[in-house]
Amino acid sequence: MCGIAGYFNPGGHPGDIKPILDLISHRGPDFQHIHTEESIALGHTRLSILDLSDRGNQPMKDLKTGNIIVFNGEIYNFKSLREELIGKGHTFNSSGDTEVLLKLYGEYGEKCISMLRGMFAFAIWDNSKKQLFIARDRLGKKPFFYSQSGNSFIFASEIRALAAHPDISKDVDVQAIDLFMSTGCVPSPFSIYSDIRKLPAAHYGIVNAQGLSLHRYWSLDFTQKIECSEEDVLESLHSRLLEATRIRLESDVPLGALLSGGVDSSLVVALMAEAGSKSIDTFTIGFHEKKYDESGHAAKVAKHLGVNHHVEYLDPTQFENMLPAVVRQYGEPFSDDAALATMLLSEATRKHVTVALSGDGGDELACGYSAYTHVKLASALAPMIGKKILPEKNIASAFNSNSALGKLRRKMICKFHPEFKRILRNEFKVARYKNDVFRADVQEQLGQFNFKWQYELSRQACIHAKTPAERLLWMDTVHFLADALLVKVDIASMAHSLEVRSPLLDHELFEYMASLPPELKIKGGESKYLLKKLAERYLPKDILYRRKQGFSMPVAKWTSGDSADFTLDAISQAKPFLLQFFDMNALNKRIDEHISGRKKHKNFVWNILNLALWAIEHKNGRV
Repeated sequence: MCGIAGYFNPGGHPGDIKPILDLISHRGPDFQHIHTEESIALGHTRLSILDLSDRGNQPMKDLKTGNIIVFNGEIYNFKSLREELIGKGHTFNSSGDTEVLLKLYGEYGEKCISMLRGMFAFAIWDNSKKQLFIARDRLGKKPFFYSQSGNSFIFASEIRALAAHPDISKDVDVQAIDLFMSTGCVPSPFSIYSDIRKLPAAHYGIVNAQGLSLHRYWSLDFTQKIECSEEDVLESLHSRLLEATRIRLESDVPLGALLSGGVDSSLVVALMAEAGSKSIDTFTIGFHEKKYDESGHAAKVAKHLGVNHHVEYLDPTQFENMLPAVVRQYGEPFSDDAALATMLLSEATRKHVTVALSGDGGDELACGYSAYTHVKLASALAPMIGKKILPEKNIASAFNSNSALGKLRRKMICKFHPEFKRILRNEFKVARYKNDVFRADVQEQLGQFNFKWQYELSRQACIHAKTPAERLLWMDTVHFLADALLVKVDIASMAHSLEVRSPLLDHELFEYMASLPPELKIKGGESKYLLKKLAERYLPKDILYRRKQGFSMPVAKWTSGDSADFTLDAISQAKPFLLQFFDMNALNKRIDEHISGRKKHKNFVWNILNLALWAIEHKNGRV
């Protein structure tokens, strides 16, 4: 796990990328180097995990082809790929996965991407073609930000570092503000800056003198199903999960696990033990408020599995000191409240290990969210509805109506086509806020942008899945998982030089689960049915079938009560920025209603607070 950066200037000399590398040194504190030749500069900060010798340092050059790589991530099947390449006559100077990836590209070119099993973001300078090959893993574990300025192409692992480069404008993208207010993040390919974009998950790109061309190389499809019994599926799933866990135990540095006490992380720890891990160290975060505290559940799992357990408590009084620093680290507006806890957990974990396995991805892998069980009527009618996609004009008509009939239409569409619930319920509510607080000229500039973005996401879900629950699952995997959950984990963990590996995010597992009938994923109203049945082999049922708690924070309390002054002060300091987009009288009215307790605007105020804190960092040149 590392940080990467680069500058490609066809026909000219590349700019200085040392300032970028310095700002991502936390991603790789063990070694830093820049390689420059012709029109390309490639830089790398290394967190040594495999082959701790100097032979594993990057940028790495293939002396035979002249190709050069900077790589962030892990290729879990690198040993089998290495053997295949040796069979083709390749020799190796190092024992890690970076050289395997470099030579794999030399052998297969762009086709190498389909052979990789892992998490990755990388750039390879193709010396013969004088072009860059860039790529990001299928589910979006590792980030890749880039900017095209004139004829040049600049990239980095984190937006804060890339934005600091003098060749890149820091003008704010109003569409990103709109998306953030709706989703709590800035989804790819957008970023908060107009000049910076994100390489989407499951995409690769070719950068040459003609510019950048992007290509999707993988997509998750739920339409093709296999016939199987529950017994056979459980055996196959066990074998696949055990293998996905085993290959993620490869490490030349200390390794542990993040344990929340939920089904996913508990199952991963149990599989680690089955795969041969000895004396496992596990880590969890605790809260003094019982409503948010899962540490007792984690302790119970740890005791049952016989692991060495560590708990770090988040004191609510830390909130005001931590949040500005967390906002700065993420580099663009990001309002997942669990980012604070994840940051603290990563810091505590890194004191003991360099690599930690997690249960991330279990909900998206196996239908874990309650929303998937609340689509019974639509599921019953799914065979008749099939892959029918409601036209945009029909959804727009229901979305824009404030009449009683419009309300009824929205309700009925959500019942029969729940993939549009994100627009007709969630976005409908948020849009009422935005129509009230966005300036009139901003609303005119945005037009129907957000609605069209939301509609396209729902439309694609209808193409890739036939059943209502799996359409929601597709949307959560493509958007929420890649744009929010995995961003949260990557930034928080790498801020403390901690590598997090997630067996449940294995793309082969996702493909297998997508091929299974939906009635094996949700059964008898029980979400995540298969993972829970499998986990029964290792854990007591009272642990597995307790009410899902989630990793949430006391946001309402943090934005009012004793913290009201903190919220008001942040918004006051950010007023010059906020005035560009918001009617401050309308905005302050909503905030006052929330703080006074007259009306509840928890999510709206939390988003505004995070946006305001980011704006302060932006003004002061720290993001």
